[in-house]
Amino acid sequence: MEKLIVDIGEAMAEVILFTNAQITQLSHLFGDEIMTGSEISRVLERVGIQDNSGASTKWRRLEYAFTERQNRDGAGNAILRFIQEVLAPVNYVQNQDTFEDRRSRLNGILSFSGIQYRADGQFERITVAKTIDDAQKRVQSILPKLRQRGVHGRVLQYCTEELLKENYFHAVFEATKSLADRVRQMTDLEGDGTTLYDRAFSTSAPYLVLNNLQTESERSQQVGFCLMLKGINSMVRNVTAHTPKIKWIIEEDEAIDILTTISFLHKNLDNCQVVRMEQ
Repeated sequence: MEKLIVDIGEAMAEVILFTNAQITQLSHLFGDEIMTGSEISRVLERVGIQDNSGASTKWRRLEYAFTERQNRDGAGNAILRFIQEVLAPVNYVQNQDTFEDRRSRLNGILSFSGIQYRADGQFERITVAKTIDDAQKRVQSILPKLRQRGVHGRVLQYCTEELLKENYFHAVFEATKSLADRVRQMTDLEGDGTTLYDRAFSTSAPYLVLNNLQTESERSQQVGFCLMLKGINSMVRNVTAHTPKIKWIIEEDEAIDILTTISFLHKNLDNCQVVRMEQ
């Protein structure tokens, strides 16, 4: 029988075969944690996988159906279609955290076949996981970690796409730009970087104030905040704008630290008062 081949992204048609252990783990994930019995029946029918096990346990129904279909086709690609139906991004528009959690756990299983499920609902090739540690890296998505830290929404607004692709180099670059963009929106000032921040947070003729600027301590706080804005701009934005990605490797932990710092600055901008606008 001709093997079923489906497009798994990046214009790449592949034959995917899952091990028995992977099928069991996929069955537990969808049967025990994600789907009701009626949902399983509906999706299996929709993707053309027969449900003839007679089992009452949800995960065992899936295990039998997945195994039978893979054996019949000589490929596990029908299982990928099942995954796409259940975890279609449109189903999670109002619940992104749940989507990311399920996608991360799914990718831990798929990583042993050298594929992953992307945030856009497509599959792509990755390096095959050989150890549990390799697989765990796929499970531990950076977005839940940032949300757990309470990272400001404007940070994620500017760089979620890059984070989902694990493109930390450009993620921190885009997030840093969000600070200057916000100051321009608050003040109607033009310009960028040091020039913009010095004008906006001047202690003699400010556009934005973090406090009343009445005491030396308050003026020092205003100056310090301005220095932090200029510092993150010089350290991250200027470097990423002029340094090839290959020469500055940003790992996940470093990206979290940088994005948390940018979040801290946004939270202080929340507390700033606009005292005048550029005419």
